[in-house]
Amino acid sequence: MFKKVLVVEDLDSIGYGIAVMLKQELDVGEVVLSQYCGDAYLKFMKSVKEQNTFDLLITDLSFNEDYREDKIGNGKQLIKKIRALGYDIPIIVCSVEEKSAAVKKLFQDQTISGYVVKGRNGLKNLMHAVQSVHTGNTYLSPQLSNAIKQKEVFEVEDYDVRLLSHLSNGLTQDEIARYFHQKGISPSSLSSIEKRLNRLKDELRAKNTIQLVANAKDLGLI
Repeated sequence: MFKKVLVVEDLDSIGYGIAVMLKQELDVGEVVLSQYCGDAYLKFMKSVKEQNTFDLLITDLSFNEDYREDKIGNGKQLIKKIRALGYDIPIIVCSVEEKSAAVKKLFQDQTISGYVVKGRNGLKNLMHAVQSVHTGNTYLSPQLSNAIKQKEVFEVEDYDVRLLSHLSNGLTQDEIARYFHQKGISPSSLSSIEKRLNRLKDELRAKNTIQLVANAKDLGLI
């Protein structure tokens, strides 16, 4: 089992519960808690410098703001920063986020090892995730596994990124249709653009265009 685990969670009750589970149920020797991503990054880098690195990182994605300014504002930024430096430490995300596209992107782009949805059975699922990752496998919470592993998973393409980018810049669907037609980008008909946007809204769980653009930005698509 993992010997040294870094847990990044801003709610102390949840962080404490995770630490107890790791020590008592999985016999992890050392669990280090951090409520801020910036502090977690410093602790991680210190462990590297001292050649006493963490075996596993467990982190939330969203962190509540308080009086203290944190240079690394969320779990996605923390993961990205660690990966950018070339460290391949196993990472398990534990979050309330349930957007399948966002989760899939974390597995693909940041090579996370597990994703656990907070809530009922969350701690139990996290224990299973740690056990699975320790044996070299990946883990995904049951409520997301079908959405991620289904054969016809909706893929966000370069066309979609262009479409979302133009929307974020304030262009209407009519203006985008005309622009795509002028540039020879296909499909360029207004009906095709409307259908694609409706599909994107469904995939990114957006009720309207404004929320669609916001969710796309959160995912790093634009």
